[in-house]
Amino acid sequence: MCEVTDFYQYKYSKNNYFINIIISIESAYGINILLKEKLKQKRLRKDYRCAYLKLKEKINEVNMNLPYVKLRLNKCYLQYLKDLYYDYYDREESTCVKEVIHHLQYFIEEDGDNLYKFYDLMEDTKINVLLLN
Repeated sequence: MCEVTDFYQYKYSKNNYFINIIISIESAYGINILLKEKLKQKRLRKDYRCAYLKLKEKINEVNMNLPYVKLRLNKCYLQYLKDLYYDYYDREESTCVKEVIHHLQYFIEEDGDNLYKFYDLMEDTKINVLLLN
């Protein structure tokens, strides 16, 4: 497991493993609403809580006076966003999450195997990777 851990700590910290996403301010508000609700849940795994807190923090840091929001996300956020989308599928705000998911998927199709390996790592290792960005 140490080999994989070291590989991911190296790979996910590389600058080229991040994607710059530009979404509308309304989408950022919608995602923020879903994140707040999800974080209220008591039974949420540590890595999910960390990913959602980090994403919420990134959204809150941006300048809300502009018509768009620029987020720099690690590719490993894809699964966390997918789960958020499926949890709130019937809500209007879920379309905002879907927009980000499509953007991420477009740029990482060739790297799907590495993303799935990421989710096989231990929870604490995933948290360390998420905190690198």
